[in-house]
Parts: sequence; C-alpha cells; structure tokens
Amino acid sequence: MRVIDKISDIVNLIAENVVAILMGLMTVVVFMQVVFRAISGSLPWSEELARYMMIFMVYIGASVGVKRQNHIAVEFVMSLLPGKGRTIADIIADLLTLICFAVIIFFGMKVVKVTMMQKSPVLRVKMGYIYFSLVLGGILMSLQTIINLLHSIINLISGKDDAKESPAIVGGTTVQGAVNEKGGEE
Repeated sequence: MRVIDKISDIVNLIAENVVAILMGLMTVVVFMQVVFRAISGSLPWSEELARYMMIFMVYIGASVGVKRQNHIAVEFVMSLLPGKGRTIADIIADLLTLICFAVIIFFGMKVVKVTMMQKSPVLRVKMGYIYFSLVLGGILMSLQTIINLLHSIINLISGKDDAKESPAIVGGTTVQGAVNEKGGEE
C-alpha cells in the first residue's frame, strides 16, 4: 500500500504544480490583455488561451480535491453513522464516484474523437486537445478515488476506524471544539 500511496503523492504533486503554473500563466496572459486594451488594442488570442488554461486547471485541480477528500459531502449524515457505517458509506460513495468518472472518461473520449477535426477560432488548436482535459481529469480523479477506496476497504477488513471524525453540528456550531463567548474552549 505504501507504493500506491507514494505514486498517489507523486501524481498529486505533479497535478498541484501544473495547476500552479497554469494559474501563473493565465494571470500573466489576462494582465497582458488588460494592458494591451488600455494601450492600443486587444490581443485576440489571450482570451481563448486563458479560457483553455482555466479548463485544464479545473479538471486537473479536481483530482487534488479527490486526493484530499475535500469535495462536497453530507457531513451531518456521516457524523451520525458509527465508525464501520462511515467506512461502508465511504466505500459506496467511492464506487458511485468511480462509475461517474468512468462515464466521464468514456464519453469524453468520444467527444475528443469527434472534435479532433474542429479547430479553435483564433489559436487554431484542435478542439480535441481541449476536450481531452475531461478525460485527463477523469483519469486522475479515478486514480485518487481508487486509492481512497482501497484505504477504506483495508480499514473495513482490518477493523480500523480511520474514517474522518466529523463533529456533530448543533445550533450552527460544532460540538467538538466549541468556543464560548469569552474566547475559551468549552
């Protein structure tokens, strides 16, 4: 399992760095567009390039969220379940998520094939390359979900309760670590 975790960490580190680079480049391109509009005229390619960088950032960055398990979840319901119940719910959620990612990858590949004949208006890039962001994101998210699923299955079999402890929410504040009005913990 350590080898798989190491691979996951490496893939995640690469994804984080790619997203950071794309964010930096997109910021520069958009800034250049603003400056050129103020000086003489717009750069026709800048808006299109920034849009395509944003698309790749979203799909690659989503895999980082899957790795960290930061995506939307119904924490209140999960906090009501006992340890094994949380682990089973995590397994079911991961399996359903994998089915969703499989659909995204399958139909994403179909879209990539169809759009390889089409070129973007300004940059003249084959649109199939842009739509490949769907497939790439789906593959990266599937990899991280499979690793999360393996951890949950191992925890269920071994009897460990490594599922994240979710504090119960009462009256808008969490029960664990509630802070009283004087600033101290209760």
